[in-house]
Amino acid sequence: MSLVLALKVRKGKVPQRGNDHFWSVIMERHRAGQSFSVRDIDAASDARITTIRDFVQRLVKAGLVEEAEAAAVATDTRYRPLVIQSAAPRVRRDGSMIESQPATRCMWNLMRGPVGRAGFTYRDLVAWSQTDETPISVHTAKSYIKLLRAAGYLIQVDPGKPGTPATWRLDPLMNTGPRAPMILRTRLVYDPNRQEVFGPAEAEEVQL
Repeated sequence: MSLVLALKVRKGKVPQRGNDHFWSVIMERHRAGQSFSVRDIDAASDARITTIRDFVQRLVKAGLVEEAEAAAVATDTRYRPLVIQSAAPRVRRDGSMIESQPATRCMWNLMRGPVGRAGFTYRDLVAWSQTDETPISVHTAKSYIKLLRAAGYLIQVDPGKPGTPATWRLDPLMNTGPRAPMILRTRLVYDPNRQEVFGPAEAEEVQL
């Protein structure tokens, strides 16, 4: 038996977590002339502090931030960034950089570019948005189109026919910026006796 839940999400309520958010806090404090600590990022986030500490440790190993002031408690140690950029660095646990872009970003870039504005199919996403470092499968392209369509991002230009895939175009009103919309998996506790969701919902990004 399958169960479908319809959840209402408060408009404008965005999860304050993930490397992009953590890095934006670091950059915001830098612009204000301030150093940062793991606890500072935690105060501006709703993620686990262990996740934040792991991200900062990766940045240290990569030489992207340096210790500014030691503290007895590790989460209070203060750091300063050595690299100033808007995009969050992608770093492995050993400090090595990840050069490839996520598949969602590659596909989103194509949708927003001149090729995508002329209309695209899942085959176009596979053929033109993948790179040597980021291969994109048919399943990945179809899944992203399906999810963006359901969220109201895409306009169907041609429904297609057997052997010919549907053609899509990004709704100009939903061309929200260079950062690709994230697909989130939500974990929650649902009580079928009371038909209610209890406790906080935890969301994590799905890698297509």
